[in-house]
Amino acid sequence: MLSAQERAAFERDGYVIQRQLLDAQDLESVRQVIAHSVERRIQVLREQGAIGQTYGGEPFERRWARVFAEYSQSPHPAPHLTVWGRHDILDRVIYDLYTDPRLTSAATALIGPAITANGDFWVRPKAPGDQTTTLTWHQDSFYYGGVAAEHLQVLSVWIPLVDVDVRNGCLKLVPGSHRFGRIPARANQHNHQEPVEAVATYGQVVDEPMRMGDVLFFHNHTLHASGENSTDQVRWSIDLRYSPDGQGFDWHKMGEEFNVHFPCFVAASPDPAQVESWEAWQARWQANLPSN
Repeated sequence: MLSAQERAAFERDGYVIQRQLLDAQDLESVRQVIAHSVERRIQVLREQGAIGQTYGGEPFERRWARVFAEYSQSPHPAPHLTVWGRHDILDRVIYDLYTDPRLTSAATALIGPAITANGDFWVRPKAPGDQTTTLTWHQDSFYYGGVAAEHLQVLSVWIPLVDVDVRNGCLKLVPGSHRFGRIPARANQHNHQEPVEAVATYGQVVDEPMRMGDVLFFHNHTLHASGENSTDQVRWSIDLRYSPDGQGFDWHKMGEEFNVHFPCFVAASPDPAQVESWEAWQARWQANLPSN
C-alpha cells in the first residue's frame, strides 16, 4: 500500500518507486516465461542459419546478449527482437502480475478504486550496445496519439527483472515534468518520439537505479528515457499499464479498436465479481490471433 508520503511524491514528481515491493520468487516466474521465449526465438534463428550456436550454457542475464551480438552482425537484423509483447509472451504469469494485490493496491491509490489492465504490456531486452533500445526522452503519451485531455490517466508500471544502474541503462526521469501536460514532440532518426524543446526546459534529470523487486509507477506525461547498456548482460524489464475502469480509449490513436488488438481487463475493483479471470482474458487474446 502506498503511504501518504509516497502519494504526495507521485503528485509532486509524477512518479514514485516502491522499494522491494515484489520478491525474487514472483519475478523468477516472469523470468522463466521470458527464458522459454528466448529458447523458442533462438531455435528459430538457429534453424534459419542466422546464428551458429545456441549459447545454452549461458545464464538468463547473458544468453540473449550473446545471441544478439552474433545476430546483429547478420545483413538483415530484425527490429522486433528489441521489444516483446502481445501473443508471443502472453502467459498466466503476466495476468498474475497484473492482478498482484501489491501492484493493484498502489495503482488504485493513484488512479481510482477500479482499474483496467491495459493489453499493451512489453518485455524489453536491452542488449549491450543496442541503440534501438536506448530510448530518447519521451512521455508515454507521445506514442498514444489520441486526445491529450488532462483528465485522462494511463499509469505506467516499470519492473526491472535484473538490478539496474547507469551502467546497464537504468531509467532517467524529470521530476515534475508531468505538470506540463502533453508537450510538443517530433520523430528522430530512429523513429522514436522526442520533445521539440530541450529536456532542461522541463526540469532536472534524475537517474533512478533500482534493484530487482523495486517497482516504478509513473504518470503518462512524465518525461523519462533509458540509458545505454554498456555491460555484457541484458537489462531485462517488463512494463505494464493501468487505466481507471470505464475510461474510454480516445487517448489512443486506435480508439476503441485498442481494446480489440490489445485486450484490456478489469484487474481490481471494489466488487471482486467485476475482475476478469485469466481464462476470459486469454480467450479474448486467442480470438484475435493473427492466423484468425
